[in-house]
Amino acid sequence: MAYVKVGQIKVTLDKAVAYITNPGKTMDYRLVSTNTGNEVNDSKGIADTFIRNIEHTKGGAKRNGAVLAHHIIQSFSPDDELTPEEAHSLGVRFVRELTGGCHDYVIATHVDKGHLHNHILVCPTNNLTHRNMRVQRNTLAYWRGISDQLCRENGLNVIDQRRARPAPQLNELYLTAKGVSRKDNLRAIIDQACAKAKTFDRFIEKMNDYGIEVTVRGRHLAFTEIETGRKTRDDKLGVNYNELSIMSKLDRHTLNVVSFNQAMIAERGGGKIKVWLPNTQRQLLLTIPVDRLVRDGKTWRAYLPDDARQVLTDPNGAYAKTVPCDDLYQWFSRPGIRIADYVQRHIDPTAHRNLHGRLKEEAIACDRLAESLDELHALGQVLDAGTTRMDMIDDLTVKVEQGAARMQSLIVAIADATGRNDIVAVNQLETQLDEERAATDRNARDVLALQRILERDQQKNADKQQRQRQENVRPKPRKNAGR
Repeated sequence: MAYVKVGQIKVTLDKAVAYITNPGKTMDYRLVSTNTGNEVNDSKGIADTFIRNIEHTKGGAKRNGAVLAHHIIQSFSPDDELTPEEAHSLGVRFVRELTGGCHDYVIATHVDKGHLHNHILVCPTNNLTHRNMRVQRNTLAYWRGISDQLCRENGLNVIDQRRARPAPQLNELYLTAKGVSRKDNLRAIIDQACAKAKTFDRFIEKMNDYGIEVTVRGRHLAFTEIETGRKTRDDKLGVNYNELSIMSKLDRHTLNVVSFNQAMIAERGGGKIKVWLPNTQRQLLLTIPVDRLVRDGKTWRAYLPDDARQVLTDPNGAYAKTVPCDDLYQWFSRPGIRIADYVQRHIDPTAHRNLHGRLKEEAIACDRLAESLDELHALGQVLDAGTTRMDMIDDLTVKVEQGAARMQSLIVAIADATGRNDIVAVNQLETQLDEERAATDRNARDVLALQRILERDQQKNADKQQRQRQENVRPKPRKNAGR
């Protein structure tokens, strides 16, 4: 007998393909098949073929909420006398029948659990009509019917799908409704990965082994379940699971964080980087091991032990002095600092009047963006997080945070270049700042627009409810009145 369930992949399709085709779970790819024309071990090639087909549809793969693949899991009972090869062959027949031979797919049979099961990724786009497959309420029942028929033909029992899963206990329903069970499971996985890793890169590898992809999104981490594509941001798990806390768990120390733009990097190699200290006329450098670094595009964050003194060197590499870790904030901006204050403190307003005014204006804009995040986070807690609009608000909020963080690092770098009178570097960094600000402003305006729409909808609903209440209390006219 076989049980069938389905989900959607909306991000990191190549990771999903790599996950299901894992050679350790598929007898070294022997239990993997695809009709895309790619080698079964070429996860990126298979994913790219899916994406190329989806691009023929309206909006393409980059359309908001676009489904990149339908993920079907066909699980067999341990009681079935079925070999891995037979389970795989049955799965191939199953996917060919439900797609009518008009959709690309990849299927992998896993043998690493107590029961055989097929993971099937189906491209939603029809190769002939270039229309997307619609998964509706009755689609899953239809697919299960196909699987049941194949099971009967192969002498396997067929289960009652309505009783395929035991009825959950009341406390399980409550936890699932609140989203606690999944989050607790994710917290446990993060803790296990931290216990087995000492560097951030190794942590990411361990999380990937557990089926979770970790991405740096501004000052937040995003955890994506590779199998389902479901995302959870670190602030949804609590402060013990943000980037700083995870780095502290890996390092087993209390850490301080300093951020800088890559323009401040003087040298890279040998498992370390050397960073110019801002506002020192490039006379002091800080050496940082790469295992203490997290990179987000051109913005870098270094996590340094609070109880260790930091050694500073001159441009020739000679020892200059040591300082407590917290003293580094006299050069770098402290997390949460108002950038306008930093610019005011580190730039002589009489030396570069025009530039100073420009930087101050940009810094104030950056601070306003940061301040608006509190309102956006509050909106996300109040409104229904499961709506499409809220999903969009969450995504845009992350982009605003990313932009604000990059703007912060760029402004510090510009302040340093201005102090050195390096006009070439200033111009280059200002160009980057213009681009960053334009993109961040656009995202912020989109979020505020969505907020206004949601507020109007709420007001309409409130007005409607008020009218209904008034109609309910209004006395009804008596029959034969006035006769």
